[in-house]
Formats: sequence, structure tokens, C-alpha cells
Amino acid sequence: MDDLPHLAARCKRQLSRASICFLTPQATEGPYYWNATIRQNITEGKAGIPLRLSISVIDTNTCAPLVNALVDLWHCDAVGIYSHYIAASQGIAGTGNDNETFFRGLALTNANGIAIFDTIYPGWYSGRATHIHMKVHVGSNVTSNSSGTYSGGHVSHTGQLFFNDTLTDSVATMSPYSTHVITRTRNSEDGIYASANGSVTIVSIIQNSANNYSGAVTVGVNSSATPAAVGGGEMGPGIGQMPPIRNNFSIIMANMTSVILTTTLASHVGAASALYMSCSTIFFAFLLYI
Repeated sequence: MDDLPHLAARCKRQLSRASICFLTPQATEGPYYWNATIRQNITEGKAGIPLRLSISVIDTNTCAPLVNALVDLWHCDAVGIYSHYIAASQGIAGTGNDNETFFRGLALTNANGIAIFDTIYPGWYSGRATHIHMKVHVGSNVTSNSSGTYSGGHVSHTGQLFFNDTLTDSVATMSPYSTHVITRTRNSEDGIYASANGSVTIVSIIQNSANNYSGAVTVGVNSSATPAAVGGGEMGPGIGQMPPIRNNFSIIMANMTSVILTTTLASHVGAASALYMSCSTIFFAFLLYI
């Protein structure tokens, strides 16, 4: 463990000198985005397995950690419900939006380019694999530390994070996830996972205890870019849910024709992924160490 600070420092130097960088593919924003506030803890006391999520953001212009970027996160609760869209999440039409904010928030990346959130292992809903939505805002000004607001800047990345299906199988047996009895969509059955090369953004999980997890993932973004939004593809809970069957795969893929696959050279991805993933693991362990 005493070597972790040195390994973390070495990884930081390697990333800054790296000649091979890759952009993480974008994914659709989905139907349930809503502007949130800056805060690390986004649980608001909602039930679920606690998850401390560390997102390492790399600027592909410099191959160095992207400092002071705002990572914007949102996901459903343990039984597939999104705040601000609670009625819609349950298939109830015409009731308008609510003002709930659970599992929504933004966090600034630190000197190592890492944004940290305290949340829960996300739930799931019909037609989608287990996932978390995210954006990366660059150049924003934090206008108030007390209210957690920001202004300006631009969005350089919109994407989704995914989870190992075997781990989610285990989570599904625990309360309150076990109360949500639906046919769960696996990564291999999710057209958005396929189109956005979801294996790149699978969150690495460490199980601290039976009911407490930590997770880490690395995302590469072009800080100067303002990519167009990815259109179509996601049916949120209560919005034309699509059952997870193979016959729908071609339909979902057809809706994803506007996906911006931002990975540049496929031959570079393996080497860059190895570097980023190994360094993410070291940074992750270092965070637990300190």
C-alpha cells in the first residue's frame, strides 16, 4: 500500500506524456435529463447499495487529466424511477413533472481529473441495460458554492456508463432491487450499449462490504469540442418501453444512425485502454488508501 502514492504519480506522468489518446464514444442523452446542482452526495436518503463513484476525465488534446470540469450525472433509483419524471417513469401520462432531485448532481474534477459522487448502484427498467447518464461541461463558472450553481461553458461529452451483468445479477437479489420484478435487459441485448461501445465505460467495482461498493471509470473527452447531441435510441421507463428481445435490435440500431462514434483509430484503442484502465485502477486504489 505504501507504493500507491508513487504509482499514482507515475501514472499521472504517463498519461501526460502519452502519445495515444482515444475519445470515449458518445451515447444518447435520453428523455430524462434535467439541470442539477453541484454536490457530491446525490442520494437524498433513497434506498439502495451505496456506491462511491470516481470518474476520471482525460483531455484527449493533451492526454492529461482534465481539471475543473463539471461532470453531470443522473440515473434512476433502485426500482427504475427518475426524479423530476416520477409519473412518466411509471407510465402515467399527462401529470406533468415533479421537483424531486434524487440521483442528479454535478461534481468538479480535482487536480487528478477525478470527479467523485456518493450515490447507489443504479436500478433498471424495461428495454435498457443498467446504466448511468453523464455529461462533461468544460469552462463553466461555479457561481455559488452554497447553492451549487454554475453558468457558462460548453458540453464536450454526453455518454452513458454501464455495469457488469454478473454483478447486477447479484444486486438484483438484494432489497430494494428485488422488489422490482421485470425482465432485465442485459448489455448484449441493449442497442445503445452496442452503438456506444459500452464495454469502454463499464464501471470497475470494488465491493467494500456486502452492502457497500466503490467504482471507477475513465472517460476521454476533447475539451475544445462541442459535439452535436446523439439523437434517438432510448425509450425511457413509461415512454414506449421496448422489450429486450433480439427482434428489436435492428430497430434500435436504425434509430442510432446519428451516433457519433468518436473513437479515432481502432488500432489505438487497445493500447490506450490498457494504459487508462491500469491507471484508473491505481488512482482508484489510491483514493481508498488516502
